[in-house]
Amino acid sequence: MPAVFATSSAAGLLSPRERETWPPRAKLVPEVAAAVHFAGRLSSSSAIARHLVLAYRPGSQSPDDLSAISDHVREIDPTIRTFIVPANQRNTLIRSMAAERPTLVVSAGRMRKFKPLRGRIYQGRPIAKVEEIHRLEMAGLPVPKAALLTPDLRLDPAEWGEFVILKPTDIKTSSHGRGIQLMRTGRVRYVAPGDYPEDHPGRLGPMIVQRYIDSGPLTGIYRVLTLMGEPLYAVSIRGKDAAVDPAADDAAIERAVVATQAYVAPQRAFIEEADVLALARAAHEAIPEIPLKGCDIIREATTGKLYVLEVNSGGNTWHFSSGYFSALRRELGEDFVSTMHRQFDAFRTAARVLAARTVKEAE
Repeated sequence: MPAVFATSSAAGLLSPRERETWPPRAKLVPEVAAAVHFAGRLSSSSAIARHLVLAYRPGSQSPDDLSAISDHVREIDPTIRTFIVPANQRNTLIRSMAAERPTLVVSAGRMRKFKPLRGRIYQGRPIAKVEEIHRLEMAGLPVPKAALLTPDLRLDPAEWGEFVILKPTDIKTSSHGRGIQLMRTGRVRYVAPGDYPEDHPGRLGPMIVQRYIDSGPLTGIYRVLTLMGEPLYAVSIRGKDAAVDPAADDAAIERAVVATQAYVAPQRAFIEEADVLALARAAHEAIPEIPLKGCDIIREATTGKLYVLEVNSGGNTWHFSSGYFSALRRELGEDFVSTMHRQFDAFRTAARVLAARTVKEAE
């Protein structure tokens, strides 16, 4: 049985082939008419035991990806019916249909308008950096030492090391690498929000001081995309230029690009290092209510120790089809994108995880 597929104004049991011939948006039938058209087919399926609702945010995740995952779910467990629905619309029809069986609801991002009538819900949301660090620490995971930059904060280089990273807590700006700066520990001083330059994210929220983790001659991190803790792909991201010379003057150090988001044409390579994948799985368990995480991990060059930097929990990391990554997908090419899918058989892995969770947790 194909997924129940909701568009902006219609819902139906549409396979990928059927959707290719479905009328364009301007000709879509009203939601009520769709309900009449498909009601008989829905009600006759007595073999369906559970429902899985996959909500997506247009621009962050393609419904075609979710449809492919739904097909795999059906192969794994034909007793699960999948509903695919925009998270930014109410879709009263889908709400009613999904509520007819025990349900699991999964949304990479926050569901602002779609409100399920029943079911266990997992949905992404931006998490304040202080909360995120606290929860990772409480789970016993290695994270770089960090503190809010306050007027009375004094940093001891013997405790923090020679260098620290300053980061904004404003999520929108920090996700693009703005305001992230390397400094000598002894030079860190509190700056009042109004004293930052007009375009500095420090005006939008407190700054965080974080111990600097030296990842080697080429600064870099690992990014592991996980769904319910299971890796879908994993890459290393490294700058092409040499890391900052610790003997450089303060001005050069503080101008240096240290945020991977701000690298120009960084080197990307797929990795399958067992300790990196294990730490990404553990990071999910620290914040289990968030289904999709883009977990950033760094390895200290001198010790080999891994640290979790952040988990990127807002739902913008589905880079198989996210608008944010579209230009990079074109730049990186078809082979890279194909490997994203094939590395851990991403969509089948997602289906396996979702099917198992639906059986276990639908309510």
